[in-house]
Formats: sequence, C-alpha cells, structure tokens
Amino acid sequence: MHVGRGSMDAGLTLPDRVAPSRTLGAVKLQVGKPALLADLDGPGCIRRIWFAMSRRSTPEALRQMILRVRWDDAEIPAVEAPLPDFFGLLHGVPHYPLNSRYLISQAKTGVTSFFPMPFSRRARIEVEGGPAAERQELVWHVDWHRYNDDALTEPMRFHAQFRREFPCEAFGQGYLILDAVGRGRFLGFGYGVRLYDDRSRWSHAGAENIYLANDADAPGGAFAHLRGSGGEDTFGVAYGGVTHSPSSHLDQGMPYYVHEDWGGALARHRLAAYRFFEHDVITFDQAIQVHFGCMANDICSTAYWYQEPPHQPFTTLPTWSALAAGTDASRADLERMETTPTWWVCGPFHPSVQDNEGSLRAENDVPDVRHRYPDTGYSEDSPWRRADRDVACWEQVRDIHGFVDFARVFVLPELDDERSRPAVGLAQTELEAPSDGPVDLHVGWIGDLQIQVNDSSWQPLGSHALFDTVTISADLRRGSNRVRVRLRAPGPGGGYSGFAWGAWVFAVRAIMTDGHVLAAHLPVSQAGPLND
Repeated sequence: MHVGRGSMDAGLTLPDRVAPSRTLGAVKLQVGKPALLADLDGPGCIRRIWFAMSRRSTPEALRQMILRVRWDDAEIPAVEAPLPDFFGLLHGVPHYPLNSRYLISQAKTGVTSFFPMPFSRRARIEVEGGPAAERQELVWHVDWHRYNDDALTEPMRFHAQFRREFPCEAFGQGYLILDAVGRGRFLGFGYGVRLYDDRSRWSHAGAENIYLANDADAPGGAFAHLRGSGGEDTFGVAYGGVTHSPSSHLDQGMPYYVHEDWGGALARHRLAAYRFFEHDVITFDQAIQVHFGCMANDICSTAYWYQEPPHQPFTTLPTWSALAAGTDASRADLERMETTPTWWVCGPFHPSVQDNEGSLRAENDVPDVRHRYPDTGYSEDSPWRRADRDVACWEQVRDIHGFVDFARVFVLPELDDERSRPAVGLAQTELEAPSDGPVDLHVGWIGDLQIQVNDSSWQPLGSHALFDTVTISADLRRGSNRVRVRLRAPGPGGGYSGFAWGAWVFAVRAIMTDGHVLAAHLPVSQAGPLND
C-alpha cells in the first residue's frame, strides 16, 4: 500500500509503498545472555517499539536492562541505553506520565517510541540484563514497514546513546551529551539531574552549548554555534523551576520534578526533562558536539540523532553497579575521545589592558603554563578575581571540531556574571603546510576578533553580535606556521554589545587549494594529554 506521512518521518526520505509487519514476544532476562528481540531483514523501517516492564522492578534493575540496536550488520550498536532511559524514564523511576512527539509512558509500565528507524539489510534489537535485572520480564512489540528491494535511498541511520556522570565538574567544561562525526541531524535529548551541589540552583550553571562543523558552502559557512541561557529555559520552563509542576508536551517538557528529603534543612531536587528539535532543526555536515552547563551533581542523558554510517563511539557505559543513581561514575572512565591538546589559550584580560593596537603583554612570551600575568585590568571586586583566578595564565586545550571556547576554560562561578562580564582572550596554534602557497581560513566567532598568521600584521575581522563565519586568504610557508587569535567577548563594558549570553568562542579551519584540511596542532615538545 502507499502511505503519505509528510512530517512524520523526522526529515527522512522514506518510500511511500510499504508492507506493515510486526514482531512481538516476552522474555525473562538472564545475566550474561542478551535476549534477541528482533532480527529483521531489510530494506525496511521500524516505526514503533512498545515495551511492558515488570511492575516489581527496582531502580537498580531498571538501569541494568540495556537496550542495543544494530543496523546492517554493524558490530558497534547504534543504540545503547538502559531501556527505561531510552524511553524517557530517568533515574530508575518506573513510571511518570510522558506524552511527547517520539516517546510515551503510560501506567503502569508501558513505554512506546515512535522514532523512524530505517535500515537497508538488517536490524537487530537486543536487551542485556545485569545482575539486578535477573529474571526481569519484558513484553514487546516492534512494528515496522517492509520496502521493495532498492526502494530505500535514505542514508541516515537512527542513533541513541546514554551517558551518566557523577560527580560532574562544577562550573567547568560542561556535561557532555553528544559527540558525533559525520553528516547528520541532532534530533534531541533527555536530561536528568539529581541535586547534590546546592551552592546555587542547578540551572544557574548554564545550559546547552552546541558546536556544529559544516561544509564550507553551507548556509552561514563552515561553523555554527548555539548557546542556551539558564538550564531550565532549554526545556521551556523558567525561573529555575524549583517549584515547577511536572508537565509533558510535544517537543519539550519536565515530566518529572520531585523534592527529596535527605534529612537536612532543605529538600533536594530530582528532575527529568527532554527537548526535541523538530521545528528548529539542527543539522550538521561534518561533526557535532553538545555540552550542558553543570555543577557537581548526578547527571544522566540520552542523545537521539541521525547520521550517515559509520558512527564514532564517544563514551562507554558505566559498570553495572555505576549505572544506578547516586553511585560514582567518573568522566575520565567513560570518555572515548581524543585528548591531545591543539591550542594554547591565555586569559582572561580586561579590554582596558590592550594597547592602541589591541596587543596583550602575553603575546611577547612563548606560551608556557608557568607564565603568569597578574595585571589583568580587573578590580578586586570583579568576579574574575574569585574562584582562585586572580591572574591570567596559559592553558592547553583541544579544539572541539575546530572550535575554541574560552568560556569553557575561564569559567565564572555564577550564570549572572557569566553573561555580562567583559573579557579578552588570546589563542595560539600551528598549521603544518606541505608546501608554500595560499590557504583559505574559515573563521567563525561571536564578539570582536583579530587574527595573525606567522609574523604578518594582525588582521581585524570585525564584530559579530551573533555567531557567524567568514573566509579569508593567507599565505603559508612550507613547514610550521603560527596562527594567533585575539577574541573580545561581547557584553556591557567590553566595548561591544551583542546577543551572546556569555558566549566567548571562535572556530578556525584551514583548507589548501587542493581541498586538503590542515589540522591545528601544538609542537610535540609542548603537547601532552589533557588532565580533564
């Protein structure tokens, strides 16, 4: 039969002629024996997955039922998450009302997903149980469409990845939600917080930072950047949500918000939220990384996205015991990303310490973590003088798919300060050119940026109230070439007013005339693993 789905396909191009099919069953989980729930021959597309979980499941058991889905004989699962978390039930909570575009939870333990999941040759769905999930019973339906041979032309495949970290770094680099390499679309994410750090509201550590690396001919150029405001704003609520009534809506919501009594003077929040980018679509040509501002809380997430295969795993599931809320789950033990630094950064400086040409004293020195600059131009009552940051210094960072974010290195301890304080930062890297010749530098930023290649004059590229990208030409010599960037953050007192909410970020990509991309790097004598 033919079906007309319009916007029901999450932006995918799927055949109209389909044959509906279903696989269903029940199983009791056994430790060490993943249960195969579906092994489907393609081409086809999973349209609906429904599960009923045991009504007697403990929080530990719920977190130890791991859903894995593989497409087209891939060894690495495209979907890997505790089964309840995949369906939007976080923290090991067995049920709360959830009624969104893609995920539904109904009493007492029925959960449904409506993500379209196309596959060309094969789809395998498994659930693995840990020790706490022994003998847990599951009932399931998988509704899917069969297609004629060669009818499926859509290259994107559905992906979902769970992550949990506790304790998170407070007012630091942010909680990692997603890191994907390839062409795709970020569909959305579920996000859970269990409050331990009560120095401020959980939402006052910031919100999402989304870094997008695109092709050079993309609208807006090679880079795009999205920054949130307060953490609760991302999910459509406001003013902290500390008395928020749980609610669920089509593309955003906080369906779970409780106050836990731990015996102290104040109750602590525990919440679950979600956000789907259905109308404000987020696509990427080359890569994406998503962070969320945080304090030292217990945080979990499940990211949902489509991308062309293969995908690059960016995290590892915690051990069985560390899946449960309240247990330690170290970031260092979970991440699977490269950590070799690629840039030096130095700051923060007040714009008043720049000379008439915009120069900073630190530019006269070879970057070194031992170099300290106490004359930053900030008064004693400045927020930059708090949090043990009384001097400017050099630090090494790894770029985020070409981005360098000063706001993730030099972090103010309060959101209200972060969005309004003027600052200037200096960054330096090297490009290794195979021969003398021109190169196109694709530079994106927000604020006021100047760039220098080798010993040429500093080139002012102007001021951006919103993140934008330009392309300039530079001449490189064979071998190592130094690139330096000065970036003044927009904000009151900084000489430039923008709509940034504390954004202080730039991105650089160097492309030779033959299309070869030159990667930013530091000399081997300087670069080493980061201690994140």
